[in-house]
Amino acid sequence: MSASRCLVVVLPMMLLSGMSGSVAAEDPIAVAESAAEATAATPDGKKYEDQVGTAFGRDHGKSIQACAREVKRPDLSDFRVFVRVSAAGQVEEALVKPSTNLAGCLQGKLRAWKVGAPPHADQWVSVHVKLQSK
Repeated sequence: MSASRCLVVVLPMMLLSGMSGSVAAEDPIAVAESAAEATAATPDGKKYEDQVGTAFGRDHGKSIQACAREVKRPDLSDFRVFVRVSAAGQVEEALVKPSTNLAGCLQGKLRAWKVGAPPHADQWVSVHVKLQSK
């Protein structure tokens, strides 16, 4: 399937991980997932998550297409992106789950992304990336 035949659907996602604190402390993705869940549980956090999801779809559709061209046999499975955003709105850290070749390529492009300022500094937000063929 060629990159030009992919449709990107981005859905903000409220996470319901149920992970224990000890597991979360050991696994950076579990920590991000738990923090993103806490963000989505507040009205301001949910609103911010929705804003980030909209901005992600607008700003990274072409990045996903570029990654689909760059990697051999891109895995078009759905994945989640977790971003930690500074008080100034700069992505400080980005993680993906699962780490497919396409998601890994995109992860490397997210550190330069600037989004609006979050309700709190170092806010983790989750975006569900759903790739569908046309």
